[in-house]
Amino acid sequence: MEEGLHYSVHEGVAILSVDNPPVNALSHAVRVSLVEALARAEADEQVQTIVLMGTGPTFPAGANLTEYESGLRAPFLRDVCAKVEDCPKPVVAALHGTVYGGGLELALAAHYRLALDGARASLPEVRMGLTPSAGATQRLPRLAGTALALDMMISGATWPMTRGPGLALVDETCTGDLRAGALTYAQRLQATGHGPRRTRDLRDGFADYRAHGNAIATRRAKLTDEESAAAQVLHLVEAAPLLPFETGIAMEEDAFVLCLASDAARALRHAFTAERLARRFALPKGTVQPAVNRIAVLGQGTLAMQIAVSALNAGIGVNWGARSPDMLQDGVEQLRDVLAAGVKGGGLSPEQSQARLKLLHWGDAAEMMGGTDVIIDAARDPFDMPAPRGVVRASATSAQVDELGLRFAPPVFSTRLVEIVQGPSGTDEQVAYGLALAERMHKVPVHVRSAGESVAGTLAAAMHRAADALLDLGADPYEVDTAVEAWGWTRAPFRSRDMSGLEEWARAPRAEGAENWSALLVEIDRFGWVSGQGFYDWTDDGAQPAGGMRRLLNGQRRAQKIAPETLVMLLVGAMANAGARMVSEGMVHKASDIDAVAILALDFPRVRGGPMMAAGQWGMLKVMKLLERLDHPDHEFWRPDPSWAERIKYGRTFLSK
Repeated sequence: MEEGLHYSVHEGVAILSVDNPPVNALSHAVRVSLVEALARAEADEQVQTIVLMGTGPTFPAGANLTEYESGLRAPFLRDVCAKVEDCPKPVVAALHGTVYGGGLELALAAHYRLALDGARASLPEVRMGLTPSAGATQRLPRLAGTALALDMMISGATWPMTRGPGLALVDETCTGDLRAGALTYAQRLQATGHGPRRTRDLRDGFADYRAHGNAIATRRAKLTDEESAAAQVLHLVEAAPLLPFETGIAMEEDAFVLCLASDAARALRHAFTAERLARRFALPKGTVQPAVNRIAVLGQGTLAMQIAVSALNAGIGVNWGARSPDMLQDGVEQLRDVLAAGVKGGGLSPEQSQARLKLLHWGDAAEMMGGTDVIIDAARDPFDMPAPRGVVRASATSAQVDELGLRFAPPVFSTRLVEIVQGPSGTDEQVAYGLALAERMHKVPVHVRSAGESVAGTLAAAMHRAADALLDLGADPYEVDTAVEAWGWTRAPFRSRDMSGLEEWARAPRAEGAENWSALLVEIDRFGWVSGQGFYDWTDDGAQPAGGMRRLLNGQRRAQKIAPETLVMLLVGAMANAGARMVSEGMVHKASDIDAVAILALDFPRVRGGPMMAAGQWGMLKVMKLLERLDHPDHEFWRPDPSWAERIKYGRTFLSK
C-alpha cells in the first residue's frame, strides 16, 4: 500500500482506492501515491483499465485546508489531474458519497464517471474566497454546459449526481456494491473497445454558443464584487470556449494564486474551518453516541414551532406538548403553513410534507414526554412536571441551565447553529444527546460551559455595550451604523436594536458615568420599530434618521467625530475581547468557536472571518492598544483580557496554535 492508497489488479482492471480518513483528503502524500500508482498501472501490461475510487464514506475530497496556510507542494492537484487525463489507458472515476472540491476535479479529469446512487457533487471553493485550482473552470463547462458549471461553482451548493442536472456529470449510475459495479463497468469498456476520452477535448457543453453567452450575462448581472472569486470564475468560464485548454488552465492557476493570498480568502477559509472544528468537540473516551429518533417539544410559542419544524425536516419524530392541547391549535396551523410554503416554493414535494406531518404528535405536555429521547423546554414559563426516568431534558430558552441547554440561533428552521450548553451539573452523556440531536438536525454544534449564558448573547451584549460607549464618547449613531454596514455587516447596532425593541436594551446595566441611551428613548415613548420611532423614524420606506435625535443626544454629551475605521475596530474589538474572556474562562474550547457563532448567529460577515479573525488581521497589538487607551468610564469592560498580551508576546493571534 502506498501512503493513503490501496493498489490492486483484478482481471485487467487496476483499482486505485484512496484511504485517507475521514474524508479521503487529497493531501500531498496521497497525491504522490496517486502519481506513482498511475505510473505503475500504465507500465503493467496486464492492466487495460484503471479505476479511481475512495474507501469508507466518500470518494476523495479536496486538498487538506492546512496546506493552504503552510504552502502547497508538488505534485499539485492540477498536475495529478493532467496525468489522469493524459493516461493512455481508460480511467474510470467510481463515485460515492460527497464528491467534493478537488475530488470532483479529479473525477472530471477521468475519462469516464460511474456514480453510486446517492452520490453528490460540490465545488465549494468560492465560499472560501478561492477559484478551483485543478481544471474545473475549463473541464466542467465542456462536459456539462456553462449554466450548470457556473451554478455549481458560484453557489458552492451540493448537487445530486444520479438525478436532475447532475446526471450530466456522469456516464452511468449504479446501486449496491460500488467496487463490483466499477469492475463490471471497466470490463465492459474493455470488451467494447472504449479507449481514453479526454474531457479537455469535449465541446458538447459549448454546442449552443448563444446559451453560453446568455448564461454568462445572466450571472454577471448578479455579481456585486468584480474582484471576488465568483467574478474570477465567471471570467474563466467565459474564456473556456475561446482559448486553448492549456491557456485556460494557466489562467485558472493565476486566479487561484491571486485569491489564495487575499485577506478575504483567508477569512473565508477560516470561517469554513471554524464550522468544521466546532463539530469536532471531544467527549471523554467511552462516551456513547446515542440515537435520537423522537423528541418532545414543550411550549406553544414561535420558538417551539420552529424547533418542531426543524426536527421534522430532519426526519425526527416530534411530540409537541402544551399545558392544554387547545393552546396548540394556532401553533400547529403555523407549522402546517410553513410546510405548505415549502411545497409552494418547490423545496418540498407534497409527499415529503405529508411524511413530515405523520411524524408529528401533539397534545397534553405530560403525555407528550413519554416515548422520547430528548425533551426540549421551549416555553417562557418552564413546565414543572418531571421528565420520565432516563430521558434527557434541555432548555431552549434563555433560562438558567443546571444540566443541559440548547440555544438555537433564530429562526431555527433556517439557521445552522445550536449552542450545546453544559450547566454546572450537566454530564457528558447529556451533552452527547445534545450533539446527536444537533447532528441529526444538520446544525453546527458549539459546546459551551455555562449556567445559561450563550456565546451569541454574550457577543451581542458586548457589541451593544460598545455601541452605547461610542455614543457616550460623542459618536453619531447613524455614522456608527453606516460604518458597520460599509464594513460588510448588515446587523448595524442601532438599526438592529430598533428592530428588536428598545425596552429589552433599556434594562441593560451601564457603568457609572455611562448613559443608558435606550432607556432615554423609552422614557419619551420611542420604543423602536414597534412604535415607529426609536433611534430611527420607521416609515413605509424603511428606517430614516430621526430629525431631532442628534439634538437629543448632544444635550447629554459633546459630539465628537470618530473615524469610521475606528468605530468598527472598537465595536469588533470589544466582541473579540468578550470572546477572549470566554476562552480564558473555559466557557468555550477555542477561539474559532467564537467566530463560528458570530457568523452563524449574528450574521457577522463571513468575508471578515469573525471577531477573533478580524482582530488578528488588523493586528493584535493595534487593537489591544486601542482598547487600552479608550477614555471611557466602563473600565472593566474595555480592559483587554490578559490573553491579548500573552499572545502578542509570542507573535501569535487568537487563532494561532
